[in-house]
Amino acid sequence: MVRLHGGLRSSAAAVVAVGTGALAGGALADVPAPRQISVDPFTDTAGQHETAVEPDSFSFGNTVVAVFQVGRMLSGGASGIGWASSRDGGRSWTSGVLPSLTVHGTPAGPFARVSDPVIAYDRVHGVWLANVLAIREQGQGLVSSLVVGRSTDGVTWSGPVVVSPEETGLFTHDKNWIACDNGAASPHAGRCYVAWTGAQGAAMALSTSDDGGLTWSAATTVPTAVGSGWQPVTRPDGALVVVYEGSQTVEAVRSTDGGRTFGPRIVVSALRVAAVPGMRTPSLPSVEVDAAGTIYAAWHDCRYRTGCDTNDIVFTSSPDGTRWTRARRVATARTLGGRSHFVAGLGVDPSTSGGQTRLAVAFYVATETCLSDGCGVQPRFIASADAGRTWSAVEVLAPIEATSSYPNTAGGRFAGDYISTSFTNGGTAVPVFAAASAPFDGRFHQGVFATAIPPLPAATRPVALGAVHVTRTRTRLSAAASITGDVFSPIVSCRLPGVRARVVNARVFGGRAVCVWSLRPGRRGRGTIAVSTPEAEASRTFTFRAR
Repeated sequence: MVRLHGGLRSSAAAVVAVGTGALAGGALADVPAPRQISVDPFTDTAGQHETAVEPDSFSFGNTVVAVFQVGRMLSGGASGIGWASSRDGGRSWTSGVLPSLTVHGTPAGPFARVSDPVIAYDRVHGVWLANVLAIREQGQGLVSSLVVGRSTDGVTWSGPVVVSPEETGLFTHDKNWIACDNGAASPHAGRCYVAWTGAQGAAMALSTSDDGGLTWSAATTVPTAVGSGWQPVTRPDGALVVVYEGSQTVEAVRSTDGGRTFGPRIVVSALRVAAVPGMRTPSLPSVEVDAAGTIYAAWHDCRYRTGCDTNDIVFTSSPDGTRWTRARRVATARTLGGRSHFVAGLGVDPSTSGGQTRLAVAFYVATETCLSDGCGVQPRFIASADAGRTWSAVEVLAPIEATSSYPNTAGGRFAGDYISTSFTNGGTAVPVFAAASAPFDGRFHQGVFATAIPPLPAATRPVALGAVHVTRTRTRLSAAASITGDVFSPIVSCRLPGVRARVVNARVFGGRAVCVWSLRPGRRGRGTIAVSTPEAEASRTFTFRAR
């Protein structure tokens, strides 16, 4: 166990001896300097050391617990799973490695490698649960199972408890995720869910626990949910919603009976993704819930880029898991318009709701010029205090570093398929992310970092339309309204519901949204003029009289 407070050092031995500290030159004035929270104590030849990748975190009150892979292996998995725990809102941390997992650990466990660590807190039973994909080598193949480590304080951990056992000779678990129902009024409070890609094709499998992770139900398969990147979340009424990556879509399924049965597949959004040269960057959704049960999801997507050649971070929301808003772009274009974004870690302040919902996103960006062998990588951060209507300035979390500073995999250099942000009391956001400095002495120098960021002021202005000015002739109707706010690539739409009319013109001209219709004489009614941008939309209604 290592308590982390001091200055950044260049080797694992130094980290163990004196702790870790700030990334030099990384943060802007508004963001406290991030501190390394990972330790790589392993020396096996299978893992790439010193590396820590793919963090997940969860907060309860002012306690934040994170888990991550340590010693990433070229062919998949890692030498062990690291943990880090903070009891003061992300300002100081204690770190270590989950016990009895792999043959490389002390004490040693039965598995050859481990992957996909995820963390949850069960309020009813007062226990932290670290869910891990565990892998054994069998002949020329790999055999998988899912386990959890349990902790009542986020510091002292049990050995692995089996969630889903091995099937003879088969790799039947992937992209696992864990969530617990902590709702005070939920009929399923205290039930924890683990979802993963199961044995039957790519359909979702699900297991539940009602005793704080001590025992788990036999897995059930949800044949309508086919995909990857499962993100189960629970609403205050106990409804379980699982959002996931489908086939060129983001999708969801919903259960109202504690995961026993699920409704039909719901298409959340189309999904279009550009590759980031040199990096492994699947676009998996990141999903959280506010105090009222509104679900937010974010991922990287290229729909708003010409030729779909680079990505933005987009987000959507739903009041119940069935009806979803149009996917909007997080407002980074002014600062990072030329850079490709990838791997979103969305945080939602669970004490907020409605128009005051606090959102925060940690993500990576690539340098503007990417060669065939890769780009530079930089973690960034942005926040909203009004449910994504306006956003703060984009903040730097760490300096740009070459992709070659990150561990290698068969699919490219790897910071992780996931990144994470959690909120603590008072609206402080704690992003947990991977960052690197250049390798030397034959070893990587890449780890998982965290920082505590207080609420940031808005830097963007919401898109709005002024009063509508209407002009009418016998056969033409014109409507115009001034546009204010941060407007990027606006599209004007024009509607006259219930009136037979033809749109002659819809455009932005002189800072105004303009609609022109051709219609028959004598028509009257109500119309709508709207402007839509990648980040927002605004509309105004008006009435017109016959002439």
